[in-house]
Amino acid sequence: MRIPVIPDSYPHFLGNVWMNGYRARRIVEVLESKVEVSIDDCRALHVDYDCIPGREFVLRLAGLSSSDPEVQHALELLRAWDGWLGAHSTGGMLYEVTRYALVRNLVEPALGKELTLHWMGQGFNPVLMHSDEFFGQDTVTILRLLDQPDSWWMRQAGGREAVLLRSLKQAVEWARAQLGPDLTKWQWGKIHRAIFPHAMGLQKPLDEVFNRGPLPVGGDADTPCQAGFGPEEPYDNTAWAPGFRQIVDLSDLSRSLFMVPPGQSGHLASVHYDDLAEPWAKGEYVPMLWTREQVDREAEGGLELTP
Repeated sequence: MRIPVIPDSYPHFLGNVWMNGYRARRIVEVLESKVEVSIDDCRALHVDYDCIPGREFVLRLAGLSSSDPEVQHALELLRAWDGWLGAHSTGGMLYEVTRYALVRNLVEPALGKELTLHWMGQGFNPVLMHSDEFFGQDTVTILRLLDQPDSWWMRQAGGREAVLLRSLKQAVEWARAQLGPDLTKWQWGKIHRAIFPHAMGLQKPLDEVFNRGPLPVGGDADTPCQAGFGPEEPYDNTAWAPGFRQIVDLSDLSRSLFMVPPGQSGHLASVHYDDLAEPWAKGEYVPMLWTREQVDREAEGGLELTP
């Protein structure tokens, strides 16, 4: 489903490639279910990990089975998954790794590795353009191809059932190699982590001093709490994430909240250099201290500038 940014009747051309619309669809779904939207509703929406394409992918596994017990177990875990892509989700981890393998299995034989990564959203330069306008379109395309088993892409990959089972097996083998045989440790947050890099941390070993993280986080590019990863370096949250969060209560500004990780100080020795990283990952907030009374009450020190 696509929700257009502008209607077709708009007289000026602004482009015709947009994000796939899953996030907008979920946000609209949540807001339309409310008569009034409260602060708690906003807090929940900020960390909403409902993955609509994940649920749609699982529906397309109906009737699929495998003689390989590990693959069959993975199928059962996926079918039991409700689409919630939180950091502790095993089904969500299997969906992400399987979907990634499926995209590569279907497209890479024809396009090659480099062009496939660009089609999946890799930009032409990690600094100047980390991602491109194709980012997120591979998910829509794969779901569409799963509904077209006679397409050329499916046939060249060995058929719909074969490529699905092969991708599932690759996901299982990768998870076992990376996370071990214990399925309770096969969690999305184990491989999908937020990292807070500092400009001074680009050179090792300074990264150990200046950088913060990694912290396990939920979500992907298609969830309201968007935490995408680049196709060239799955699965850590290296593309983007909602760093600054803010909830403004226009009826009483003193009740407003915000969160900015990893902290409000750029001074390495300050306790506020990284004290908001973990609260951010947990979906917590701090007050916006709107009134003089609030500021005076919460102040831990002061700085006096004398000419």
